[in-house]
Amino acid sequence: QDFKTCADSSFCRRARGYADNVLANPSFVSPYLLVKETIVIKDGILSGDIINKENKILFTFEVSFLEIGTARIRINEKHPLKPRYDNVKNFALVKEPSTTLEYTEHPSQDGLTSISFGKDRKQKIVVYHSPFRVEFLVDDVPTILLNDRGFFNFEHMRKKESSPALVDQNDQASKVDGDTEEKEGKEEGLWEETFNGRTDTKPNGPESIGLDISFPGFAHVYGIPEHASTFSLKETRGGDGAYKEPYRLYNLDVFEYDLDNPMALYGSIPFMMAHRRGATAAVLWLNAAETWIDITKNKEDKHGLSKFLNFGKSAPTSTHTHWFSESGIVDVFVFLGPSSSDIFHQYGLLTGFTALPQYFAISYHQCRWNYLDQNDVIEVDEGFDKHEIPYDVIWLDIEHTDGKRYMTWDNVKFPDPVGMQNSIGQKGRKMVTIVDPHLKRDDNYYVYKEASDLDLFTKEPDGRVYDGWCWPGSSSWPDFTNPSTREWWSKKIAFDQYKGSTGFLFVWNDMNEPSVFNGPEITMPKDIIHHGGWEHRDLHNIYGLLFHASTAVGLSNRKIPSSRPFVLSRAFFAG
Repeated sequence: QDFKTCADSSFCRRARGYADNVLANPSFVSPYLLVKETIVIKDGILSGDIINKENKILFTFEVSFLEIGTARIRINEKHPLKPRYDNVKNFALVKEPSTTLEYTEHPSQDGLTSISFGKDRKQKIVVYHSPFRVEFLVDDVPTILLNDRGFFNFEHMRKKESSPALVDQNDQASKVDGDTEEKEGKEEGLWEETFNGRTDTKPNGPESIGLDISFPGFAHVYGIPEHASTFSLKETRGGDGAYKEPYRLYNLDVFEYDLDNPMALYGSIPFMMAHRRGATAAVLWLNAAETWIDITKNKEDKHGLSKFLNFGKSAPTSTHTHWFSESGIVDVFVFLGPSSSDIFHQYGLLTGFTALPQYFAISYHQCRWNYLDQNDVIEVDEGFDKHEIPYDVIWLDIEHTDGKRYMTWDNVKFPDPVGMQNSIGQKGRKMVTIVDPHLKRDDNYYVYKEASDLDLFTKEPDGRVYDGWCWPGSSSWPDFTNPSTREWWSKKIAFDQYKGSTGFLFVWNDMNEPSVFNGPEITMPKDIIHHGGWEHRDLHNIYGLLFHASTAVGLSNRKIPSSRPFVLSRAFFAG
């Protein structure tokens, strides 16, 4: 009951309602079309304008053919009232990927544009102009389809008094014309939304994006962690054993979560892979706002797959997905394999490869909440020796600190942290201490005082420093989207800053979804303001990643030459 279902989220209801209306109307035609006269193919990029013919709103459309062998599709408003959030790429990607000239344009045909790409030109993209849809093919076999079902919907920025009709999941259109706040906000959730007594002000109104992505001939899809669900993802809108809710990506502190459930958990990676014999394909939906994914499957031969895949007279099973995010832009990477190894390599080139861990990182770690004091730690360490049980790392939870002030020590319970670390370090062992992002609001706590003086905290919409509740009580959260915050935090890990730390000490970043005990869904309110004026709703899922990365940089840089860090993070994102 602490966490939303789709029915509690207005943009999720609208996205599902849009899809329901499409499916209920056999004559429906997507209102989005690619304007032929605007199409340009140059330097590895196909670009043009998309128009919603119902409201005449223009969008920029861009397909980039990348050196790493993938394609990237980006769609954004052409003339937004204010910029839409597009900074996820700066944090999740190693670098902006380079385009390639290894592509071949096919002779123009009425109503479509097609290009073969890749070194052997076996991959092909076909962009249909009206209605707008995209096919990716491998050896002329349809592999990934965008807007094939017509669910693409891009809620443009608008003024409150000029909102057009929007549709909820109950197929009821609501004319929002600014007459009453009750009608616009509380009832429909367009300009204000309340959950469990907490109100989201939603100053930008409706700004969600949605797109259907189909995998023809693929019966199974995998990925989009973290969920306590099956490896092969289940259907969410009917079917055997299907869930009633979409899979949700929204980093949350979910204590005692349900099993076999698509509810959001601690981390989010918006990457999905489809696999069948002889072929693998995947997408990366690069958006850090709250995201939901519906999955359905059916047997169809819409694209002549039986012939291509040697299914004989039986139609193959295809998987259809519907992705929708609360804000941001459409930024999708398309991976066409053909092998899963190819895709994992390409994904690593984009977001970075898994770091080689130190030996101790993959050995036995001993942790509990909580060791009472320094003597307790030494007794446990000696107990392992006495019983000849090998272990490499012992962990300290929040009670080792001075009143839950991170990067400090309780001087009564842990009077000699350096001696304690050296004692276990001489045996080849390490220690890990917990360091969470919430900082106790106390001017006598040096970490909080520095962050406050440097103006590094997240803010309320009215400009006040955000004050929430977590383990220490009244707390504030550094804004890790601010490069100055990340630089400052990494320096706090240095030996002369983190008093009592040694080269045997490493770090555990917990509660970094971020967890806020008195916040909506036990996290930070969506209208909290970050660096650059961006709302928390735009970037929620990357907060933990940036905190994690800043800590890792600090551990790497505390020695000369730098050394490999060890940081366990509870929250995560692609990157």
